[in-house]
Amino acid sequence: MREVTLFWKRTRLANLDLGGIVDIFNQLEFISYVKRVPKDIRIILKANFCEGRSPKDIEDLHFLELLEVILEPKDNSDSYILLVKLNHSVSNLNARTNGTSAVPGCRLDGEGLTYIIQGPPLKLRLVSTLARLISQPDRISARSLDFNSTLDRSVLNTKQLKLAKFAYDRGYFDIPKRTRISDLATEIGLARATISEHLARIESILMDDMFSSFDEIYTDPKVVKNLIETVVLESESEELDITDNMVQLLNNIKKSIKTQLGNLNEDLYEGITGEEMIELAVKEHQENLSYIDDVIEEKLTSSSN
Repeated sequence: MREVTLFWKRTRLANLDLGGIVDIFNQLEFISYVKRVPKDIRIILKANFCEGRSPKDIEDLHFLELLEVILEPKDNSDSYILLVKLNHSVSNLNARTNGTSAVPGCRLDGEGLTYIIQGPPLKLRLVSTLARLISQPDRISARSLDFNSTLDRSVLNTKQLKLAKFAYDRGYFDIPKRTRISDLATEIGLARATISEHLARIESILMDDMFSSFDEIYTDPKVVKNLIETVVLESESEELDITDNMVQLLNNIKKSIKTQLGNLNEDLYEGITGEEMIELAVKEHQENLSYIDDVIEEKLTSSSN
């Protein structure tokens, strides 16, 4: 298990699609989930409003819907306790992963917005990558969590764990090895190539879990394409017209892609070397830019009709 913390300064928030919160709230604190499925995330918040603002002003925010005022403050030093519905691409993807979740500590204060999520590294990176593409956090940090881990919390699935344990018991990971892949394949009754592929995948997952970065500045174009599709999917809601905000999110992704394209030409990314690899990455990124332009044009045309 890992924990990733993303932080945006209040000045940066003002330029994002969720920037309206700095005009309405002095402080916000995430208390707990009440319901958690994509597009229907219900949470309890502790809130202090800016002067002249009140719960009714929440209706100005496209990503928050006030469901209930649970507790009103007794005096100016006290806080509201609110039940709200949250609908934003990052939080929806967080719910969709079925493995990552926000935790207490998520808050808006005088410095800015802190968003803390926990879960398996591979799923955490997906959420943090979307957040980075659409809103460029000022800081991203990650740490490992130790909950007296058991096999059930492993980054490997049950079948991978059984194979890894089987290979380990027979000395496959020893130096020097006490058994060969062909011996493992014969004993299990599977093809040598199948066993080799599974063990390579297991090693890749374990290395990724140990050394993966959550703030790396390069994102594979295929991952970007999947995240763009997620943003488009989340915008397709009959209950809420968020075309303008979706367009802003997509434009932010375009900006991130263009930054990556510039850096590719300057050869700043580790592992993206060789003319063919760079040309392929540039081609795929340019296809993503064209895809975004098509989506924006379609959305703006449909909203004007």
